Amino acid sequence: MLITVSSGLFAVGMWLGQFDFPMSPGQALIFPWVGAAIAGYSACALAWFATGLLRYPCIEVSPAGLKVTGFRSKQTVKWEDVADIVPRAEGKNPEIDVVLNDRARADVDIFYRGPLAPSYMHAQRSVHITADLFAVGALPLLDFLDYYAFSPEDRAELADGRALRRLASMGQPTPDV
Repeated sequence: MLITVSSGLFAVGMWLGQFDFPMSPGQALIFPWVGAAIAGYSACALAWFATGLLRYPCIEVSPAGLKVTGFRSKQTVKWEDVADIVPRAEGKNPEIDVVLNDRARADVDIFYRGPLAPSYMHAQRSVHITADLFAVGALPLLDFLDYYAFSPEDRAELADGRALRRLASMGQPTPDV
């Protein structure tokens, strides 16, 4: 929101002559349009978030399964359908892929239609998590999901809050004894 307001004020101030910066005539012509474009882009992104068409990623875990909400869709997977949880790196960004069994498919809820909407077939075959968007960190999140995917006897912890303590302890170094 601050980007929208500040870029918009910059563009309007330049057009009205309220800002006096030492610059060439070409810069004075282009900079207000750049500020207006940035303000427009950030206003559109803000509107997408406000209307629910674009959502911030989150992960919900329960004894029944895993729900991964991305920017454009929500994928739901039962724990029994998880074959493996694999760490990946796309460039410098850590990612986690939840690999499904051969015949398993994720339930998909796509938030909107349009040219940037994901396809159902692409979304059903794997669950992709961009791990660097979460405050706990990529490695504790990977360990957490891997633990509950392959420890069905402990999944009851996901319903009563004990899993939060486990997640908090996964990112901590163990003391040398």
